[in-house]
Amino acid sequence: MTTSPPPTASAPSAPPPTAFAADEFRRSVARPHAVLDIVLAERARLAATVLGGANLAPLLGLLLGSSVLFTVPFALVRAPAEPGHVAALFLGSTLICFPSLQVFSSYLGGRLTVAQNLALALTVPAAAALFSLGFFPIQWFLEASMAPGGAVGAHEIAIGLLAIALLLGISHLNRCLLADSALRSLRSSWLLLLGWQSLLVFITCRMALALHILP
Repeated sequence: MTTSPPPTASAPSAPPPTAFAADEFRRSVARPHAVLDIVLAERARLAATVLGGANLAPLLGLLLGSSVLFTVPFALVRAPAEPGHVAALFLGSTLICFPSLQVFSSYLGGRLTVAQNLALALTVPAAAALFSLGFFPIQWFLEASMAPGGAVGAHEIAIGLLAIALLLGISHLNRCLLADSALRSLRSSWLLLLGWQSLLVFITCRMALALHILP
């Protein structure tokens, strides 16, 4: 008679992600590279912070500051006389589109507060700003090495890099929504999210025209 093997112990489930503490936000002021972890790398903890609500004020401050400060190097390389144009492009477009996100979310029965929805929306310009920071040495080299008058110049490449940064910022918002089971439920309203993200892209294009980033 054969004996059945002893049952194997199930692997312990991973603990739920913890929200960022207030001192982590304070330390990020002295160590700006830590912002990469808060905004981009640890998206499960970012989602937990949004849902917890305890440290929303410092999170909103970090996202707003990142959306402005980290765009400055790219903006100075692209157009030194217009250091705020890239921040206006990403952050301004998001703030214009935010009321529509809040209204549609409430219409569909969303349980997030205004501050929580704003934190989620601000992940887009904050992430896009960080990507623009990563792109600025490339843009600086192209501005210094490419002769004007070509079919594709440094300005056209800058537009392409900014478009990539925006799309990566939108992608990061979707990654955050998938990182937490509670936020993942918002994905059931995928049509709303797709519509809002399409609206954000359209408004950003209009903002680029108003700021003369697009010809």
